[in-house]
Amino acid sequence: MRAKWIRKDKIYIGTWNIMTMLKTGRMHENADEMLKTQLQIIDLQELRWKGVRQINKTKYTLCYSCNSEKTGQLGTGFMIRNEIKKNILSFEPYNERMCKLRIKGKFNNLSLISVYAPAKEKTDEEKGKFYEDLQIVHNKIPMILL
Repeated sequence: MRAKWIRKDKIYIGTWNIMTMLKTGRMHENADEMLKTQLQIIDLQELRWKGVRQINKTKYTLCYSCNSEKTGQLGTGFMIRNEIKKNILSFEPYNERMCKLRIKGKFNNLSLISVYAPAKEKTDEEKGKFYEDLQIVHNKIPMILL
């Protein structure tokens, strides 16, 4: 089993723009790729599914936040190896462009924000709304001042 060489005192995190999960078998393809590596959490963009959900599989869990009304647009989420699932404190969906995962750490907890920013051809209004939402999500993260 490949998990033997994963250090227990570290969390290995990656990010993938997967382009779509609408194709049959795409979730399992992405999971297989993750399981070939030492990655324990993958931040995903462009899932293009509908709604907010958590899917529990034998070796991994997928949490996602997509458009609530239709498939084929946007979507963010996290694919998490089940070996570290016990360290997940919360998954918070915000909208189809962002969600947050909170992880229990040894000394401090960790917050990951998965985002899918608007492309440069989008309107300034849409870009401004995205950055306002991101600031709101960021401001809700507990900060430790040293």
